[in-house]
Amino acid sequence: MLSEQLSPFLTEVFKESIALQSLPASMTQGIISLIPKPKKDLLSLDNWRPITLLNIDYKILALLFVNRLKGILPSIIDESQSGFMKNRHIVNNIRLVLDLLDYSDLIDTDSFIMFLDFQKAFDSVEHNFIYKSLEKCGFGPYFCSTIKTLYNNNNSSIKLKFGTSQRFVLSRGIRQGCPISPYLFLIVVQFLFTHISQSPLRGIKIVGKHLVISQLADDTTLFLKDASQVPLALNLISSFSKASGPHLNLNKCELLSIKDSTAASVCDIQVKNQVTYLDIIISKDPTLRCPTNFSSTIQKTQRKLNSWLQRDLSLKGRILLSKAEGLSRLSYTAQSLYVDNNTLKNIDRMLLDFVWKRKVHYIKKSVLINSANHGGLNFIDFSTLNNTLKIIWIRNVLLNPSVWNIIPSFIFSKLGGLKFLLTCNYNIPKIPMKLSNFHKQMLLAWSLIFKHNFSPHTCFIWNNKYITHKKKSVY
Repeated sequence: MLSEQLSPFLTEVFKESIALQSLPASMTQGIISLIPKPKKDLLSLDNWRPITLLNIDYKILALLFVNRLKGILPSIIDESQSGFMKNRHIVNNIRLVLDLLDYSDLIDTDSFIMFLDFQKAFDSVEHNFIYKSLEKCGFGPYFCSTIKTLYNNNNSSIKLKFGTSQRFVLSRGIRQGCPISPYLFLIVVQFLFTHISQSPLRGIKIVGKHLVISQLADDTTLFLKDASQVPLALNLISSFSKASGPHLNLNKCELLSIKDSTAASVCDIQVKNQVTYLDIIISKDPTLRCPTNFSSTIQKTQRKLNSWLQRDLSLKGRILLSKAEGLSRLSYTAQSLYVDNNTLKNIDRMLLDFVWKRKVHYIKKSVLINSANHGGLNFIDFSTLNNTLKIIWIRNVLLNPSVWNIIPSFIFSKLGGLKFLLTCNYNIPKIPMKLSNFHKQMLLAWSLIFKHNFSPHTCFIWNNKYITHKKKSVY
């Protein structure tokens, strides 16, 4: 009822503000709250995230234009950008890098993956570049005028331990905390993609495709044919920075050689065998990925669960916490990586020990995972969750034949395609080609759940574990 009374007045305020390209004073103000980055040196300003608290009327106006912007963005933003876009996922970026390493034999050159780090990318974007980008993308005068209105005379103060700092005018930057900021930033970095993709920069050629760039918001990765492309890449980034504002932090940029490289650095950028990308440790050695990524997470989860054991919780409460404090911390890593059997067993044991307070397990796990109607308590074991995540990956590959999936699509095309292979009575060791551990685990998860589909009357002779030549299935 109150909204119906206030909305006509608020609408008039918005219309007049856009016409005059000037917001009321209260709508231009923000309070910046500095959030520390975990495990970073807090004496450096680079290791604090400035989140701006904004007037609710301002956010309502911004949201109105966010809803308009969302409908058109998929036709503007290239598929190589995963940030803030519906039906695009961070796992795509991670899996593409891992697939390049796992199937490096498909690459003929001594290629490199270059991980870029922009210094305060959101906070350094030039406002004029935003306006020009919108015009270049074909947005009309009214929309562009509204965006200028949102940014005119912006000012903020910083939240301190006691009160706030003096207000200061923001002459550049996209405010983190504004609903429309992520989408404006995507438009800005889309021009980085255009600048790179239309340049003479030579990317990695694999399975007949050329990979040059992938992005997740400002996390940008370049795929370079060889070391000679690094100087050109840096020059391209430099020219983009001069126009748009965000500059590279060369000390945090890294190179990962896909094949063996003797170079310690290229253009003062370190060449490494292991990098951290989107919070996943990417190692050239596949056997190191699971332990290095899960060990610290398991330890943190164990400490958190131990702290909950100090409280008098019911059995159902502990099962709920095994999901909220246990599985939720581990699922992100499992989406992208192969999880070995030892890790699966250790995590399941940790969760069950928590549920039973480190005492005797009075009910079998096979019963505990059932619904209440079937005598269980809806416990979720990590092994089942891992299989589910791998099957979700299958669905995404089948429904999204994009740049992210060109490598698995090519690999499985040698077996008739992934969709066909899933209908076959396969046995992974007998598949006549080398697959990565991740793809093996994905196929295993599928066969465990859908094994009832395989019968003598429905099986193909291809990829059949019972029809082999030299101990390998035939296709």
